[in-house]
Amino acid sequence: MTLDEECKGCLYNSQLKKVERSESDKNKIEEFKSRVRELCKNPPKTYCAPLLMRDIDGIHREIFGRGIDYSAEKRMFNSAVLKLEEGLFSGIMSAPDPVARAVSYAAAANYIDFAKLSDLSEGSLKIVEEAAGRAVPNAATLALFKERLKAGKTLLYVHDNCGEVVFDKIFIRVIAALYPQISVTSLVRGGEIINDATRVDAAFIDLYKYAAVEDSGEAVPGTYLKELSPRARALFENSDIIISKGLGNLETLYGEGYKIFYIFMCKCAHIAARFGYEQWQTAFVYEGL
Repeated sequence: MTLDEECKGCLYNSQLKKVERSESDKNKIEEFKSRVRELCKNPPKTYCAPLLMRDIDGIHREIFGRGIDYSAEKRMFNSAVLKLEEGLFSGIMSAPDPVARAVSYAAAANYIDFAKLSDLSEGSLKIVEEAAGRAVPNAATLALFKERLKAGKTLLYVHDNCGEVVFDKIFIRVIAALYPQISVTSLVRGGEIINDATRVDAAFIDLYKYAAVEDSGEAVPGTYLKELSPRARALFENSDIIISKGLGNLETLYGEGYKIFYIFMCKCAHIAARFGYEQWQTAFVYEGL
């Protein structure tokens, strides 16, 4: 998915707010603003939002000598959701349709996104629970997903942000309980980039207990196929089922030729319009249906 003017403006404004909160050197802040402004005005024509975010992060590292440190926030959200894990898992498994309920929670959890929301707190988890209660997965997509789960043996789960990765873990646990023949591989980012889940987060939440964990080989807040490691690319070629979480993965993977189940929250108006949803509505989309 290519960038539009709304995307560029949103990314520019959100990154300026972050650097103004996290840095104090006014000269460097002005240099950062100038370079990011120019990048957002004239990005490469093939760019999507995650690639622009990667380059903005690179500019920050060049000017300030490091990226913005999200480690404390990541630990906070991972820890907060971990406390809820067993209760959520039990509640989902006792629901009339555990798979539909797990999809709803996974989609609502995409709310946890520091790149889009600037003032998250643990109270945001209440919003996730409320959104999950309202979410109703697309019936046709859900039916096809269940068919694939019954027949499949390998599943690739492409993760997005911290915090929500615990909801993904719960989803994987539900799949393991209901479809024990399926072997799950989790794909996380290959390096630290904003609040996206990495191997560090996977270890922190004990994701390895329920899935093999691989990383993409790239520090991009999405899954850019041209720069994936050979091991990661092979997972896309050889998995029976692929689940993609979040907008960054959607924007880098949609239209690239893979049959993928996309789970996300429509945080951006243009994404909502593209798929026929309202802004802030959860979405469950299968490419090709």
